[in-house]
This record gives sequence, structure tokens and C-alpha cells, in this order.
Amino acid sequence: MQQNQAGAVDALAVEQYSGMVEGTIARRSVLDGWINMKRVVGTTTLSDFAIGEATLSKLVPGEAPAATPSDFAKASITVDTVVLARNVLPLLEVFQSSYDARKEIGVEHGKKIAKFLDQSMFIQAAKAAALSESRFSNGSAGKPAGHFGGSTITLGASGDALDPARMYSAIGDLFVKMEEKDVSPREDDVIIALRPAQFRALADAELIVNGEYITSDGNNMQTMIFKAFGCPVVSSNNIPNTNVTGHFLSNAANSNAYDGDFTKLAGLAFSAKALLSGETIPLTSDVFYDKTFKSWFVDSHLAYAVTPNRAEYAGAIWLP
Repeated sequence: MQQNQAGAVDALAVEQYSGMVEGTIARRSVLDGWINMKRVVGTTTLSDFAIGEATLSKLVPGEAPAATPSDFAKASITVDTVVLARNVLPLLEVFQSSYDARKEIGVEHGKKIAKFLDQSMFIQAAKAAALSESRFSNGSAGKPAGHFGGSTITLGASGDALDPARMYSAIGDLFVKMEEKDVSPREDDVIIALRPAQFRALADAELIVNGEYITSDGNNMQTMIFKAFGCPVVSSNNIPNTNVTGHFLSNAANSNAYDGDFTKLAGLAFSAKALLSGETIPLTSDVFYDKTFKSWFVDSHLAYAVTPNRAEYAGAIWLP
């Protein structure tokens, strides 16, 4: 008799189910591979530190050059919520003998988690863009200089979001604002995220083309690229366009950190530097039998958090 080298009787089922979830997330999440999710282990809090800009001086013969102190600041985030997708299968043979059941459950879990992940990232990118001042400083005493708030552009009319020329112009104006804060959209891996209708309008007008994009970290991304700006453009229905309330990751510890009115959000431009994100529990899948319920349970869960970080690397386009 051939033994299951994976160990437990349901180990292969877990492996197949988990692989389907992860594969679906990779296909459905437009931000997979773009955002750096740091591990948060041994603590609930992740911090990122910033240093102020350097100060130049000139050398005067016969005098010792002046030295200036460096100011530091930090931004933090707390991971305190587990997000879970779970299904119950009351018949043992349903899960053990039906590959389609495992596949469909994995696909559904992957779709939901991918949408949830993307939406939380987009929400925080929009919040970063809306910050009038940096989380680290505004050049005030005791805070490091050289850090700025986000950038926003408001369209002239609600119909402009589907006008390719005006939308393209708005993105260009947004990039100008970001560049004035020493952000280089192309070199800093800024990504443009649009909802399907806006993306289609620009594509039909041939303002975006198929192409290859390699990030500064060397990741090769197959996506859509703006001809003029050289930045990747993605289409996603996960960009929030409603009034988000009661978000799972908003709780007593961080109040309404993920809630907000995004009904007029028309587009986003941001790089990974705009966000601070960390996970304590990476995506974990499980299949187990409960004697009390006489049922099999299949679930996927994870624990992570995300918050605005370097706001100058985020921009948003809004309807009037």
C-alpha cells in the first residue's frame, strides 16, 4: 500500500486547497508583488523610521566646518486582527473525493482575500494622498525636514473621469505635484490604479499600451504602461468607490483607520514607499475535522495591517 509521504490523511487535500487559494490571489490581486509586507513577529507593532534631509554648508579657510544634527521620526502600525474565510463540509466524502469542491472553495477564498487585501491597500493609499503634511514632519522644530504630504487633483466635472484627454491630463498634473516634492514617479516605482471604466477610456484612446515593466528591485511585471510617463497602469474593481464603514481592520485600537468616503475617488498613484504594511500571520490554509459538528472545515486566514507612511509618494484624483 502506498503511503502518504505528506503525513496526515488530509495533508494532500490541504496542499491542493492552499495552492488554489494562493494561485487565485496572485491572479486576482493587482497589488501582489508591489507592496512589501514586512513580518511582525514577537511584537504587535511595526515601526518605520525617517531621517531629515541633509544640510549643506561651505568650507571657509581657517574655520572648522559647522556640523548640524540629524532629526529622526517614526511611524507605527499595530497588527491586531485576524481575517478569516471558512467553509464547512458536513459530508466527509465531499471533500475527500471531489477535486472540484476543493478547487471551488479555494477559488472563492482566494477571490475574497485578494479583494480585501487590495481594497485595504487602496484605502490607505488614498488616505496617504489626502494628508496635507507628512506623518514624519512638516519642517517644524524637532521633526526631520524634507518630508511632505500627499498630492491630490480634483477634476472639473464628474464626466471628466471618462474623458481620456482630461483624465490623462489630470494624471500628468498629479505627477507634477509629486515631482515638486522630489518624487520621481518612474524611478520610484509609482503605479497608477484606475477603475475599469477609466482604464478602458484611456486604453481606447491609445494612451496606454502593453509593455514590460521592471521595478527598481528587479521584479519583472507584465502590465499596462503609460506611453508618456513610463509608469505602470492597472485596472481594478477593488479600488473603493463607496462610503466604507465598519471595515474589519478598524477596531477599538485604531478606530476608523480604514473607514472613509471614497464615492468620488477616480484614480490613485502611489509607490510601495507610501505605505507601511506588516503581517504577523501570513496567508495560512487549513483543513480539519470537528467531532462535535461531525463536519470538515476548510479555511484560510491571515493577520496584517497597513497605514500611510511616506505621503509624498501617494497621489489621488477626485471627482468634484
